[in-house]
Amino acid sequence: MGNNILLVTDIFGNCSALQPLLQAITAAGDVVTIIDPYQGKLQCFADDAEAYQVYSSQCGHDAYAACVAQALAQPYALALGFSAGATALWRALGAASAGQITRAVLFYPGQIHQHLAVTPKLPVQVVFGHSEPHFDVAAICKELSQNPGITAEHTAYGHGFMNPTSKAFDSEGYQCNVNMLIALLG
Repeated sequence: MGNNILLVTDIFGNCSALQPLLQAITAAGDVVTIIDPYQGKLQCFADDAEAYQVYSSQCGHDAYAACVAQALAQPYALALGFSAGATALWRALGAASAGQITRAVLFYPGQIHQHLAVTPKLPVQVVFGHSEPHFDVAAICKELSQNPGITAEHTAYGHGFMNPTSKAFDSEGYQCNVNMLIALLG
């Protein structure tokens, strides 16, 4: 029996671009539960701007964090979050219900700087791109890494490098991090 994995999507939600990642992390029999801003409805956005407009009008940051917090009532060996989903997951990891999560990996949580008081009670790895428009990535990495169990790093890739639909997608960064996730699950 494989691991139970929670995957919290970015603003693109459950879309065809998510399929290669799902296939890679479920190859060993792992089971993935997807939480997205659109209640599981498949999405097909033209670009980042359209995805953000729909995300903002149909969900938003607070509602997404609340949705993720509800999902944490189930046990997961690994929780993954991407962009807005990573920030929503970060916010939810501070709640008592997050105790059933073994570890979390957050990719480029662009709003994490507004929620630095959150103190997850499990190992969390935060992977940023090279920059964020609202904060100094190196400074946030340093601040986050002062908390026990939290590691934070910035990469040479842009925000969105794991999403083939994003302008910042980077195949090398994607593959490197997919390999890291598979090793964590091994």
